[in-house]
Amino acid sequence: MSNIPKRYAIHLIIYTMDDYHNYIKENRAHWDELAEHHPDTDFYDIEAFLHGESTLRRLEREELTITNKRLLHLQCHFGLDTLSWIRNEGVAHATGVDFAPTAIETARELRDKVGLSSNEARFIESDIYELPSKLEDTFEVVFTSYGTIYWLPDLQRWAEVIANHLEPGGIFYIADGHPLAGPFDYESTADDLRIAHPYFNTEATTEEFDGSYAGWDFGLENRRSHGFSHSIEEIITTLADAGLRIKFLHEHPWSFFQRFEAMESDEDDRWRLPNLEYDLPFTFSLKAQKLTE
Repeated sequence: MSNIPKRYAIHLIIYTMDDYHNYIKENRAHWDELAEHHPDTDFYDIEAFLHGESTLRRLEREELTITNKRLLHLQCHFGLDTLSWIRNEGVAHATGVDFAPTAIETARELRDKVGLSSNEARFIESDIYELPSKLEDTFEVVFTSYGTIYWLPDLQRWAEVIANHLEPGGIFYIADGHPLAGPFDYESTADDLRIAHPYFNTEATTEEFDGSYAGWDFGLENRRSHGFSHSIEEIITTLADAGLRIKFLHEHPWSFFQRFEAMESDEDDRWRLPNLEYDLPFTFSLKAQKLTE
């Protein structure tokens, strides 16, 4: 996700396949450092989690019933949702994957604190694109959510990895920011929706800032990161090309974070733009199924 105050600079640069390794390297360093700070923020509220509260949102709990199934969670950060699927939703086993070593270390510590075993919850440090070389298992469900694909330069490879780790007939589910909201400026209001970035974007968005959606002014050394725009067309097409059949695509008129400064949240922590005459989609959710032979 990208919630960037005006004081932070954004530069657009053309990227090629040769740039991918550098982008991922810098993103890993950035997120590894964020993983040191995020557990201490109110945004994540570790104490509430340790006392039994689920970090999963109502949307995915309603749209994805996976009791007693085996789950692969991509880009799990430090594992709160991964563990919540097991502890609160009855998932039989979950494997969480993230490329930041600090995040994975914290996830394992939290797993131990809530009394789950490594047989119930396993955490693997890996870049998504390298996962097939580190994990042979297939799963009944692959899950990812909220601010994940923005950090991925190559969605075709992403979809291939998902298909590789799904059993035939298995389900893939994603909830994330709607691509249509991406072009709008952070200071947009209902009366002034400012276009700041292209929707059909073939460039990387390189950002330098000292914080994240969970808080600012962390004192980061690795402030540079790279994001990538992906259209709804690209998301659906890459999944279909990888052998997945789209079961549904839902579009929601609320954001899962304060995408615009003027947004206000409700009791479900769903952020809406007040006084907007006509609803716009700020979040989407998608379920797909791997085709059987």
